[in-house]
Order: sequence, then C-alpha cells, then structure tokens
Amino acid sequence: MQHPRSRRQEPAADQVIAQLREEVKTLRGQLVELSQAVAAAQAPLFGGPSTALVEANGALVLSALHAAEVAESAMGELQELTRSGQHDVLTGTPNRALMLDRMEHAIALARRRGTRVALLFVDLDGFKQINDTLGHAIGDAVLHRVARRLESVIRDSDTVSRHGGDEFLVLLAEVGHATDAALIADKMLLAVAEPAIDCLPALSASVGIAIYPEDGQEAADLIANADAAMYRVKGRGRGGFAFHVDLASQGPGPVPGP
Repeated sequence: MQHPRSRRQEPAADQVIAQLREEVKTLRGQLVELSQAVAAAQAPLFGGPSTALVEANGALVLSALHAAEVAESAMGELQELTRSGQHDVLTGTPNRALMLDRMEHAIALARRRGTRVALLFVDLDGFKQINDTLGHAIGDAVLHRVARRLESVIRDSDTVSRHGGDEFLVLLAEVGHATDAALIADKMLLAVAEPAIDCLPALSASVGIAIYPEDGQEAADLIANADAAMYRVKGRGRGGFAFHVDLASQGPGPVPGP
C-alpha cells in the first residue's frame, strides 16, 4: 500500500511514436511515387521497351521493395510501442490511461442499457515487508503473479489494471447487482491467499468496491470511493472487502446463489 499516494509516471513514448508515424507517412508517399515510375518505365516505347528502360524498371522495383520492407518494419515497431505504451511494464496489465478509457466506455454502455458497473480497488496487505526483507526482485515477481491470479477469476470483458505500487483496479464491465461484485471479490481473496512464491507465506488483500451509478457517475468518482472503502477494510483488520455504500442500500436485484 502506498500512503500518501505516489503517482508513478508511465513510460512516455509519444515523441517516438509521432516520429515513426511521420516516417511511415513519408515512406508511403515514396512508394506511391515509385509505383508510378515503375508503371511509366513499363510503358512501350516505339513498339517495345528499350534496354535502358528495362534496367530502370528493375532498379525501381528493387527500390520499391526496399521501401516497402522499411515501411513494414517501422509499422511493426510503431504497433509495439503503442501496445507497450498502454500497458504496465511490470505486470503487462493496462496502464492508468487505458484503464480510464475502458472505465469510461463501460460506464457509457451501462448508462445506455440501465445496468451497473463495479470497480474493485485491491491493495495487498503487508507488501512493503516483502520488498524490505526479500528485495524488490521478489516483490516484482509477487506482483506479476498476483496480476495473473486476479485475471483468472474475471470474464474476458472485465479488466485488471495495476494502479501503482501494490494496488490493482478491477473493472467489472457489466453486473446485474452489487452482490455479483461481492462474489468476484471473494474469489479474488482466495486466489491472492495462495502462496505467491514457494518461500513466502500466504498473502492477503483488502478490497474496496464502488458501484455505478450508486457510488459515482464518473470513473474518477468510482476510483476514489472504492479506495475509501478499501481503507475501511484496512481499519478493521485487513483481509476482506467492503462496499463504499452498505450493500442493503444498493437497490433491489437478484442475489446469486453460492
């Protein structure tokens, strides 16, 4: 847990991406010009192409192939930078910017459909002790393993994101009732409790839950309210979950069976 919060800066690749986009644009323009030159070189002259034109045609084709290879390589690098720029380097989960985008999309969809969105704020208990006693390499391995375990209990439409330090956000894109989020929180607590590394004791986590629309209309509101609920769990002894608003006030809805 980080308190007070320290906001980790995501790797900035905007300038590199912009430069690559410009290079790809230039290469595409060159390919168009080369293609036009090739077409002109292949045109018959006095009934047939001259030797010089045939040689020029071959040179232009080679140049066009080289430009195509360079453009393809640049596009691949651009796609990789764009992908990595949207994900946390340590865990591979979506970074804050991508998570906020997914939250806003989920909220907009829920608003149209009249459904709910749940946000779970997951904070590992006692994680600082792992870093302090066993080192950051072990701590990083634990965070990576925890991310995979959180992902193992959600649907493909849901998202796990490392929020920073030992904190994770879990977006449940569409839920019928708040109790659906409680079931997922229970599964997550069990998954986290399994030994993360052979030499470590079992972990525990504190989870706060905020529900759209009851606990906020915007992504930032849901994050703040889920964070506050998580701190209530910390205050009463860690290792559990709590809603921002009491479950009984979340409105009518079906309660899933065990």
